[in-house]
Amino acid sequence: MLGNLLHKDADRVQEGVGLLSSILMRYAEVGSVHYWCEQHALKFTFMVQHHQEVSSLREIFKPALEFFHQLEGKNMRIFDLTCHNEEDVCLITITRDVDSMTQREVGLIVELIKGKYKKQLLYDELYLPEDEQIFQEEMITHMLYSIHSDDMDKNVVALREEGRVLVFKS
Repeated sequence: MLGNLLHKDADRVQEGVGLLSSILMRYAEVGSVHYWCEQHALKFTFMVQHHQEVSSLREIFKPALEFFHQLEGKNMRIFDLTCHNEEDVCLITITRDVDSMTQREVGLIVELIKGKYKKQLLYDELYLPEDEQIFQEEMITHMLYSIHSDDMDKNVVALREEGRVLVFKS
């Protein structure tokens, strides 16, 4: 019995690692993504040049995501947006609960950031063939679905460094 529990926990963590890796592979604009086990939520971090104000971002994001969820027939349990300004770079972090999140919402978040910060968004341009993009989107959908009801008991962080995806568990 204990072996089955340990195996199930390892599978959930592995799916979480796969989810974060797939998000970073599919969406080059995402600087890092963090699974926050205490809140069963994902934190997406983007890097933007220059100082940014949280209020102008909230005016765009909150209504857009609420409308998206209204169309999907779901409610957001967690939505938070913060900006941390350091010298010439602003780290924008968007926190969303996993329960109501879908791959399409991840894509919407990335498109909203790209639309707002066209030339200011800092990221490594990666070429991903269209069939690989579709594959990664399907993986994100599958892994989000699998951890919707089974939250992981570990925090997991994935970030991009020099073209590689690094994943850390705690």
